[in-house]
Amino acid sequence: MKGQCGQQPEIMYRKGDMEMGKQTAWEEIDKKSSEIFTASDEIWGCAETAFTEEKSMKILCDVLKAEGFTVETGLAGVTTAFKGTFGSGKPVIGILGEFDALSGLDQEAGATEKIVVHDGASGHGCGHNMLGTASLSAAIGIKKYLEESGKPGTVIYFGCPGEEGGSGKAFMAKGGVFANLDAAITWHPGDLTQADTGSSLANYQVAYKFYGKSAHAGGAPHLGRSALDALELMNMGVQFLREHVVPEARIHYAITNTGGYSPNVVQPYAEVLYLIRAPKNSQVEEIYQRVNKIAEGAAHMTETRVEIDFVKGCEPHEQQSDRKGTLG
Repeated sequence: MKGQCGQQPEIMYRKGDMEMGKQTAWEEIDKKSSEIFTASDEIWGCAETAFTEEKSMKILCDVLKAEGFTVETGLAGVTTAFKGTFGSGKPVIGILGEFDALSGLDQEAGATEKIVVHDGASGHGCGHNMLGTASLSAAIGIKKYLEESGKPGTVIYFGCPGEEGGSGKAFMAKGGVFANLDAAITWHPGDLTQADTGSSLANYQVAYKFYGKSAHAGGAPHLGRSALDALELMNMGVQFLREHVVPEARIHYAITNTGGYSPNVVQPYAEVLYLIRAPKNSQVEEIYQRVNKIAEGAAHMTETRVEIDFVKGCEPHEQQSDRKGTLG
């Protein structure tokens, strides 16, 4: 059994041992299902967005401590990044769990149609309240197998914050948190139960902030320079760009600030958040540079100023990294 990082675990497991180990893990997961479901429901109720997941983190850490894991928080300088460790020796298996929410997704639990409870509040999309707890159940199952088999091995549950728009795992990786793993496994709900070894898209997240000059739109519009006009021209320019990028590319945006609610005032500020995706880092970088030129062109056309705030970037998730010592 060769780990994903190219390291060779010190112990080889026979097929029979593996089958017995899976049965042991499944039985333990079933036994602990009630506490896992409770944790999932509690995280649903917290619904904390990227890097603010203090309550959600405590829920998961409390379960880890109760199960006998050694817990460490504040990994890589990220307050809500943590890990729970059990066992010793190789192989060292990492189980990654996520638990952040999305803004504006508040809804009633268990409903087949969206029923808003608190308008505008955060909520869990695509099963994020279950991402951390389902992965935690896997770590608990492996821990039980290690206990009963007496075999060497270490299981580490990693609490990874900011999955939505924050890329918490990138900060953790940069800080060397995953450096000693033989393999890392994560889970995401889907319409099929299967092992997924495919790739995802690389991406950049960038905020474009336009600064103009306010004026009375009725009395002296000629004195104003509209940041909102610049933003809209930028978005229109990007629409024309879509034909001239690789077919797999994706360019999304959300207007996060329109400059106010008064139509009789020329908007002095406007902001848009872009997410640029493509299969390769080099493709994302190329599209990013072209989008920057469109933003700068829009600012020139409107005599406004644009500030480009690079928020974060992610490499594509691949089956195997082509760089030694890192996880793909």
